[in-house]
Amino acid sequence: MLAKMEAGAPLCQAMPAISPMRLEEASRGGKAESILVAAQHHFLEHGFGAVSMDAIAREAGVSKATVYAHFASKEELFGAIVARVSERHFHGFSPPELDPRDIAASLAVLARRFLDLLLSPEAIALNRIIIAEVARFPGLGEVFWQAGPERSRLQIEAFLRRAVEAGSLSIADTRQAAEQFAALARGEIHLRQLLRLDAAAGEAALAQAARLAAETFANAFRSPGRA
Repeated sequence: MLAKMEAGAPLCQAMPAISPMRLEEASRGGKAESILVAAQHHFLEHGFGAVSMDAIAREAGVSKATVYAHFASKEELFGAIVARVSERHFHGFSPPELDPRDIAASLAVLARRFLDLLLSPEAIALNRIIIAEVARFPGLGEVFWQAGPERSRLQIEAFLRRAVEAGSLSIADTRQAAEQFAALARGEIHLRQLLRLDAAAGEAALAQAARLAAETFANAFRSPGRA
């Protein structure tokens, strides 16, 4: 278990303003949900180091002991927030049934949903937190990776295995191929958003990026004999 991390300098200048869910709405999900909502609010507004478990407990309307009863450390709670954002935007998503006649269309849907996750305000904010604070809190990088990027890779890999089983794609190493697909889908759009170089990409630009990534990947891995 990772040790608790000390609070550091505030990061609110780097974070976009994101309105939290209303706690009264989250209360229907129980104390754990209230804690998650409060933690997401504080992390996205202030970063990691500047947030205390006491502040999260106060906003959630529970004791600090209750927070620790659900989440053993601030790092674990941060990882739960990363997983929560991933689940909302990408995980649990079931891509369309594979169409051996047009695997690129199925891959384009997957790429588009992956971009929805990467470019969501919550995911952008969490990425900026990691970039700003991982040097001070090295263990946070592994927490973030396992709760976010690794979970996404596993879901992409599962989809690719289905495509291989259906005879639509020919892939020797689905793990590496999943990484390559994610990189194609991400392109430069994600980094440019992180660096505030572009306004939010429009629907047409995102659809084109997803389509081109899917077509490139399908052309590289399409099973022999598939049109």
